[in-house]
Amino acid sequence: MLGTYLYLYDILTPVELTFSELIQAFEEDPIKPYMLLKELVEEKTGKVKDVKLYKSYFNPSTKTAVLEYFIEVEEGTLGVKIVHAENPSKALMEYYKAESSE
Repeated sequence: MLGTYLYLYDILTPVELTFSELIQAFEEDPIKPYMLLKELVEEKTGKVKDVKLYKSYFNPSTKTAVLEYFIEVEEGTLGVKIVHAENPSKALMEYYKAESSE
């Protein structure tokens, strides 16, 4: 089922965010999609000191998006992804394939 997920600590957590909301937030500010989920992230990681967009992947024809952020927390740097897709595992594979071909 098409949906949006937070991918953190190798766990996909469904979140209430549509593809259009994700795109609109990203166009306003690339950090904004993360900020919409910051509270959920901090429930899992503790206080986030800093966040930076690492990479983004969009496939409008399949309404697939992967946004990868690096966050600074007490334990160090963590990667967190926001994934919107019919199949989030497949979307992550597409993302890694696109990333490796750059």
